[in-house]
Amino acid sequence: MQTTQTILLQGGLDLITPQVTMPPGRVISARNYEPDVNGYTSTGGYERFSGKPSPSDGISLDDIAARRAAIAAVPGTGPVRGTTVYNSALLAFRDQNDGTGAMFKSTDVGWVQQTFGSTLDFTLGTAAFTEGTTVTGGTSGATATIKRVVVTSGAWDGSAAGFLVLSGVTGTFSAAEFITAVPGSAKATAAQVAIGLQPGGTYEFVTHNFYGAATALRLYFVNGVGTAFEWDGTTLAPIRTGIDTGSIDSYLLTAGGPPDKVLTSASDRIIVGSTAVDNPAYIDEYRNHLFLGYSVGAVVFSGPGVPLDYRTAAGAGTFAFGDSMTGMLSASTALVCFGRGLIEYIAGNSVDDFQKLTVTAAAGAVLRSPQVFGESPIYLDDGGLRRLSSSAAYGDFKTGTVTQLLEPLFKQKRLASVTPNTSLVVTAKDQYRLYWNDGSGVVLYIGRKYPETLPFKLPITLYSSCVGEISSGLGDRLFGGGTDGYVYELDKGTSFDGAVIDTYLRLAFNNLQSATQNKVFHKFTADVLCEDALTIGVKFDIDYSRSDERGDPRNEAVEGGTPIVSTDAYASIDWTQSVQGELTRYLYGFGRNVAVTLVTSAADKRRHTFPSSTLNFSPRGLVR
Repeated sequence: MQTTQTILLQGGLDLITPQVTMPPGRVISARNYEPDVNGYTSTGGYERFSGKPSPSDGISLDDIAARRAAIAAVPGTGPVRGTTVYNSALLAFRDQNDGTGAMFKSTDVGWVQQTFGSTLDFTLGTAAFTEGTTVTGGTSGATATIKRVVVTSGAWDGSAAGFLVLSGVTGTFSAAEFITAVPGSAKATAAQVAIGLQPGGTYEFVTHNFYGAATALRLYFVNGVGTAFEWDGTTLAPIRTGIDTGSIDSYLLTAGGPPDKVLTSASDRIIVGSTAVDNPAYIDEYRNHLFLGYSVGAVVFSGPGVPLDYRTAAGAGTFAFGDSMTGMLSASTALVCFGRGLIEYIAGNSVDDFQKLTVTAAAGAVLRSPQVFGESPIYLDDGGLRRLSSSAAYGDFKTGTVTQLLEPLFKQKRLASVTPNTSLVVTAKDQYRLYWNDGSGVVLYIGRKYPETLPFKLPITLYSSCVGEISSGLGDRLFGGGTDGYVYELDKGTSFDGAVIDTYLRLAFNNLQSATQNKVFHKFTADVLCEDALTIGVKFDIDYSRSDERGDPRNEAVEGGTPIVSTDAYASIDWTQSVQGELTRYLYGFGRNVAVTLVTSAADKRRHTFPSSTLNFSPRGLVR
C-alpha cells in the first residue's frame, strides 16, 4: 500500500552524523543555499555599487547592462580595504598609486574622494583654543580654521602641548612662531602637516556619539598601519594615543630573541619591541570610552566622553593582553578581547573599576571572524564557529560550538591555509556570514533551537564587508569590498553581477524510519516558494549510491507562486495567482533509502525556497 512522508527542510549541512540516523530534513552537500525561517533559500545575487543607479532596477536587459557598465571600481590599486555606512552613504577605502591610502564616498555620480585638512602641533599653550575660530601665525601670517583641539600633555597654564586640526589653511605656519586665536595662544613646533591615510591594512569601524549633541554621531576607524581617526563627514582628526607598541614579533619563552631589542613579559610569551608605532588594528566603544586594540597585545582606552584624549588625567588607561590580538568587541556588559590562543574581557565602568578577566587561555579567535550577534560574540576557532554567551553570573562568559556538524569542512579549510577575509551579521535574517579568501563562505542561521549552516561559493573574493542603512526607514543593506577593487551590494539582483547563480542541494538519505526495510519509491514532491517560474534539475540515488537504482538527471518545470499580495495596485491584483509552486519528480526506485539532489542555474530568477518535501513510497519486505 502506498503511503507518504512529509518533512520540513531544516537542519542545514551535516557532515558528521551517520547516514542511518541523520534527520531527513538535513543536507549532505550544498552550494549557494542558506538556511532561514522558511527552509533552504537560494543565495541572493550581488551587483557592483558606487551610488549610481542600480543595475537590477533597470527596465530592460540593455538598460541593466548599461547601468552595470557605468559603475566603476573604487579608484586606486589593490583590494577595497574597508567599507562602512556613515551619514546615509557608503565609504570605501583603497590604496592609491602614489603610495597613500584614500577614502571615497558613494554619490549619485559615483565615487568621490574625500579631502582632509592639516595638523599643527603646538607647545607652551597658555590659553585654550576653541573649535570654529581662526588661528593666525604671529610671524608667518598664515591662517586657518580650527576644527579640533587636542591636548596630549600639560594644561593651559603654559605647559599645554598637543595639536590642532585645521581646514582652509592659507600660507605656511612657521616653526617656533606663536599662534593665536580668540581665544587661544600657544607656540607652533613646526609647519602644518597634511593629514593622510597610510596604505595597506584592513579597516575596522565604530560609530558613536561621545559628545551628546544630536548631530555628534561620528565615525571612528583603524587600519593597523596608522593611527586611529575620527571622521564627522568633513573633518578627519588623527587620534594619537602616545603608546609605543613597537614593531612586534612574538617568541615562546624558550626561543629567546634578538639581544638588541627590548623584551617585556606578557603571559607565556615574550613580546619583542623595536620602533615606535601607534597603529591600532581594532576599535570599539565601551562605557563611553573609545577602546583601541593593538595586534601586539595592548589595549588603550580614552577618557570618558573624550575619544581624542588619552591622558591619564582625563580618565584614560591601558591594559596588557597576553597574546597577539585578533579582535575586540563590545558585547553584553563587557568588552571582549580575542587573541589567537586567548580570550579575555574587560568589565567595569571607568578607569577606577575596570578589570580584565579571562574567558579561556586554551583557545582563541581567527582573525576577521569575530562579530556580535545580539549580545553574544560569534567567532571562528580551529574547531569551527563558536558563540560566546553570558552566564548567569555578572560579566562571566561561556563558550559553545555552533557548527559541530561542519567540523570536516572547517578542518579542510584550515589544512589548505584558507583564512577568513571578512564576516558580518545580518540581524534581520538571524544570520552570521563568514567569507574566506578563496571566494567561499558559510551562512550560520540562529533563528531556531539549533544553529544551522550552509556553504556558498562566489565568483569574487571579498576583502571587507559592512551592513548599514543608506536610505532612512528602508532597512539595512549589505555591502562587500572585493579584491578586484569593486564594491558590491549583496543580496541584490538576480545574478552574480551579470553571471549566473548555480545552486546545488543534496538532501540526506532518507530511510523513512526503517533502515533495513525495502521500499518502492514512487514520487518526490517539494514545495517551492518563488515569484518566478523555475527550471529545477532533479536526480535521485538509492541505498547510499551503492545501488544501480538511480535516476538520471532531469529538468522539471515549476510555476511561480507567492503568498504575498501587494495593496499598492489593489485594482490589478490577480486573485488567482498560486500561493506557491510545486516540484514533482517520479522516481520508480527500489531500495532501503533515497536521496534527492536539486540543481538550478539562472541569472534572471528571483530567489527560491524549499520549505518542505514529500516522498510517496510503498513498504516491502525486510532485508535478510
